[in-house]
This record gives sequence, structure tokens and C-alpha cells, in this order.
Amino acid sequence: MPESEPPQFTRWKVGDFHFDANSNRLFGAGREVLLEPKPAALLAYLCENPGRSIGRDELLSAVWHGQIVSDNSINRAIVLLRKALRDDTKARRYIATIPKLGYRLIAEVVGVEQSAATATPSGPMAGWRQLSLGASGLCLTLLVVLSWTESVPTAPAMREMAPLSRLTDNQFNAHLASDGESLAYTASDGTWDVIFLLSGDNATPQPISAPAGHANFATWAHSGDFLVYQFMSGDRCEIHRIARDQFATRNAEVLYQCMPGSYSELSLSPDDSTLYFLERPTPDAPYAVYSFAIDQQSKKRLSQPMVSGYGNHFVDVHPKSGALLLLSDHAPGKTSVFVLDPSSDSFALRRRFSYGLDSAIWSHREGFIVHPSRHPSYQLLESSLDGGLEQVLVSDSRRIRSPRRISIPGEDNGEYLFTSYLYNRDIRLVGIADTKVSSAVMDYLPALSHSGDRLAFISKRSGESQIWIQRFDNSSLTAIEMPDAGRRFYDLAWSFDDTRLLANTSTGVLVFSLDEETYTHDISLPLPAYAVGWHDEETLSLSHFEDGQWRAYRVALDGGGEPSPLDSRWAFTLGNGYQQLWLDQSLRVFRSGQELPALNQCASPLWRYQLRFRLDGESLYCHAADAAGDLLRFDAAMNVERFPAAVHRFEFFSARDGLLASTYVASSHSDIMRTRRTR
Repeated sequence: MPESEPPQFTRWKVGDFHFDANSNRLFGAGREVLLEPKPAALLAYLCENPGRSIGRDELLSAVWHGQIVSDNSINRAIVLLRKALRDDTKARRYIATIPKLGYRLIAEVVGVEQSAATATPSGPMAGWRQLSLGASGLCLTLLVVLSWTESVPTAPAMREMAPLSRLTDNQFNAHLASDGESLAYTASDGTWDVIFLLSGDNATPQPISAPAGHANFATWAHSGDFLVYQFMSGDRCEIHRIARDQFATRNAEVLYQCMPGSYSELSLSPDDSTLYFLERPTPDAPYAVYSFAIDQQSKKRLSQPMVSGYGNHFVDVHPKSGALLLLSDHAPGKTSVFVLDPSSDSFALRRRFSYGLDSAIWSHREGFIVHPSRHPSYQLLESSLDGGLEQVLVSDSRRIRSPRRISIPGEDNGEYLFTSYLYNRDIRLVGIADTKVSSAVMDYLPALSHSGDRLAFISKRSGESQIWIQRFDNSSLTAIEMPDAGRRFYDLAWSFDDTRLLANTSTGVLVFSLDEETYTHDISLPLPAYAVGWHDEETLSLSHFEDGQWRAYRVALDGGGEPSPLDSRWAFTLGNGYQQLWLDQSLRVFRSGQELPALNQCASPLWRYQLRFRLDGESLYCHAADAAGDLLRFDAAMNVERFPAAVHRFEFFSARDGLLASTYVASSHSDIMRTRRTR
């Protein structure tokens, strides 16, 4: 009689836990944990191969299916599994690390098979047959009935991912037309960001946006007859419309001349007559939402929440009702969701999030929205507007952004597409050992200590953004424990005696004591903080953009973190214990009351949330205005020395006497992915 195939399981007893791979739920120790899809898939694969040492390449092939991911992806999944299993770091009971190979599931594993013939006792998971899985493989040993007492709610609508386009290393911000075949997305042609069309059986993407400029945010009309996008070239900012019959010639119509510095997703009303977009009057001002009647060529500022900070920064139109979904930060790094009714020109607050959202779209389900998870956004979530339910649609080993709906003909509940991306920065060190700080993930925001013996930087090598300190004398590398997760980091600065480190983040300013190895101040602010630095050992300097201009402040650490305004003439201040620089509203630089016109050779000092000027003793460093990669150094007499190609354009750097740390992009990959329902 032929030997029967070994049973295939989707439910297991793993040590003291029960694991259901159908719902990604782990039960045990008096609690229930909903695992992310990738850690759940990894645990399922380990359960299928108990007691066997499994290499990292095999795990990447079996769990990530050959997708291009960082080395950190497996590490992050293992960390999440060990945390869920409460696997002690000193004495592993569940997952052992096999040096130079991979991992092994060392806990006892028992497969559990549902039996339709077994009478169902009480309990939602009753009526299962349990089968022992030895370390040598699957082995049928006993038949029992399990009765789980944990209450199991309805499983979320889990989905798997599938690629829509992987034709280049970087493709992003895609939109699929209502025909389900015409995919428009942005990719680089080597010089410009260009919108390409991939349609039907044509395997060759066709460039369709206007040439000699950067095109982004392709948005199809609901009819599929035309497409709109944003176009930038030099100081030009335009919104273009291009009809299908003009794709081959790339002959687009300029619908609207937008304000330079505005970078906006676009959305169309259900009848394609009205365009909605975001705009700000100056590059530093908050965003506001506007409508543009295409036939009438008329623009209107909609009734909306008060504009402050980053502003009302994302909008999406409901494909049936025409209601607008609007994101606005009610506090730095914390997003509120509003719904706008264009017919009555009114709005209402629907939900507040405890973290920041870059984007969110209407779900296919009424009363829900779809958005990336909190920074660094490895998941695509569906959240109810009433604040109750939040569930994972897909989980990625890379970061997720730019979700869009996919309409499926004949179905009300469609799918979604999004950009899956891996962005890797490294830090180059010059003057130490001419070496670098690198990993397979983001290492950025370098800050050299004043003594030059340590480097602080931000890295995502643990899965979340975290501060790391590298010593140059013994090459030791340590991480600072964070008070919370999900923050974005904008800048780091050492105190003048190198005993403390401040970090400007999306939700406020943190001050860490290096001696005590903990943070001593967590300063929440009413507006985003720019150009945060040390004024003296007990006082910080920072700036806000408010009432249409910049305003510099001092914050005393022993004064409760309350900002104290400086003279309204000053936009920013910068000091290092040796000298103090003052920048006025025109970004002219002053020292001891005297303007320093030689600094006109520098590029704009403000880049995002930080000043790109760096002070070291009496020396001042800046990016050159005439060559983006060149670094300039000015001495006390304003004599200048140029260092060609020393820094990457726009990227962060830190300089000390004879030392330079700068950030550069080591690699980047992004693909257009879509969701697929698994059940």
C-alpha cells in the first residue's frame, strides 16, 4: 500500500502558544497577538520545518518569494516573532540563531488539523485534531480534540502582494485607469522624472508627459479619456492635462500655473469636471486645499480646517459621493482626518491619529480609509473613521507609500496598488580612516562630536528609526533606547561639552544624556521646529513658521520647555560656543551685528527642517551655490576654501577640524505592487 502524503497544516501548537496561520493569530500566556503577515508567514515556514537549521537565502526564497529586500527584513521579522513569543534573550526557548547560517525553531511543534467529522464541543476553535511534528519531519502520532477558550474575532481581510510593474529600479506614484489595463507611473529617464504608460499587451512603457521637466502624480480621469499630472521645470510649476490621443506626441495642455514650491497629489471629481489639489503661497507656508473648475478655468479655496504647521497636506475624492478626504496635522507628527463636502462647502472632523499620516485614501468599504502604517510604514492599513477598527491589509518587508484604489468591474469591493520601496543611505567619513558607516538600510543625519571622537547618526537597522553612537577609538557601536517608536528624525546636535545630544523629531525635541544613557527632556511644541540647536549648555534655539514669517525662539531646559520669542527681525540663530550667527527674514547672515555678504556664495541655508550651515570653532561650512556637491569653508576673516564634490547634493553633513561626515544614497529600489485577496 503506497505511503500517504504527510498532512499539511495551517494551525500549530508551538511551545506554550497556539498559532493560526489562516488568521495570523498567536494565542497564549493569557493574550492574543495579531502578527504582521511576513512574521506570520515566517513562523508558518518554521513550523513546517521544526528542528531544522534554515539558511537566510532559503527564508528569502520561501517567505519573501525572491523579492528584493534588505538584509534587515529577516532580522525585523525574527525580532517581532521573538517579542510575540516572549522568547528570552538569555535563554532562547523558541527561535535559535545559527551563526553564519540562519535560524532554527527549537520549541516543540504540534500540528493541529480541523476535523469535519468530529463533534464540535464548546469554544470557537474546537473540533481540531492535533498531530505531533517531530524535529525529523511530519509524523502522525495522536488524535485529540482541542478546545481553545480564547475568543476569536472575525479575521481581517488579509491580502497578498503581487507586482504590477518591475521594469526599472525605481518606479512610483502609480495610478491604474478604470479599464484595469492602463497603468501610469513615474520613473526616471536618467535626467527627468517622466510619466510612463504601460498598457495592455504592450511590454514597452511609453513616455507620455511633457519633456524637459519633472512629472509626477499621474491621475486618470474616471472616464479614462485623459490624465492629469504635476509638471515642474526650474521655477515653473504647472498642472497638465493630456488626452489619450495625445499620448504619443506628449502634447499636454497646461490647466493651471501652480505656485513654485507646491508639491501636490491630484484628485478629480466623479464627473471629471473639477480638479482638487494642494498649494501654498510660499515654499515655507502651510498647504491649503483648492478646487479648480476645468471648463470655467476658475480656482476656489475651499472651506477647511485652520492652516498651520505643515498644513492640510493630502486630499482624496470619494469616487461615488465626491466627498473629500483631507489630512491635517492637529499637532506636529499627529494627523487628523476631515471630510469636506464641496456641495455645501463645509467640513467635519472624523478621526484623530496618534501618529503622522503622509497619505490616506477612501477605502472600497464605506466608512473606512486606507493608509500606510506609522513611520517607517511597512504595512498598508484599513481604518474606520469612527476610530474603532484598524486592520492590516498587507505587510511588506520594504516601506509602503502612495496607495490608490483599483476598481474591479462588477465588484464593489476592489483592491489597491501602492509603491513598495527600499531607500538605502550610507555615511562617508573623511579624515578618520576614509571609511564609511553602512548597512542595508537607512543610515543618515551624521553628527560629529565636538571632540571628534564619536559620530551620532540615525539608522533603521532595528526596523525603527533610532539614534546610534559610533566611537572611533574602539569602533564600538551602541544604540540609544528611544521613549517611543514611529518618530521621524530631522537633525542631531551635540551639546558643547559632548555630554548630551538633542534630536529634532516629528513630534518634538528630545534631549539625551550620554552619561545617564537615557533621555532627559521630551519637549512637545505647538508647531514643527526648524533649525534646532544649542544656544548654551542649558538653552536651545529653534524656529517656527507662523503668521507668514519665520520666528526664532529660545527654550530653557529648566524652564518647562516653553519657547521664548526673540526679536521678530530674526528668522534663525546658529551658535557653537565660539560664535553666534543670526539670519533675518531674507536669510541674510549677521555676526556681531555685521552682515556677512561673503556667504552669498552659499546655497540656501535652510533645507527642510535644518540649517545646512555648520560651525566648527571659528570655521563655517556650507554647500556651494554654484556647484551642489562642493563644500565651502570660511574662516573668521571670511576667507574661503573649496572642497570639490565633498558632499552629495541636498544631503546632510557634519564637519569638525579635519573631519567630514556626509550622507549619500547607496541604492534605491521601488516597485508598483497590488493587493490580491487570499480568501
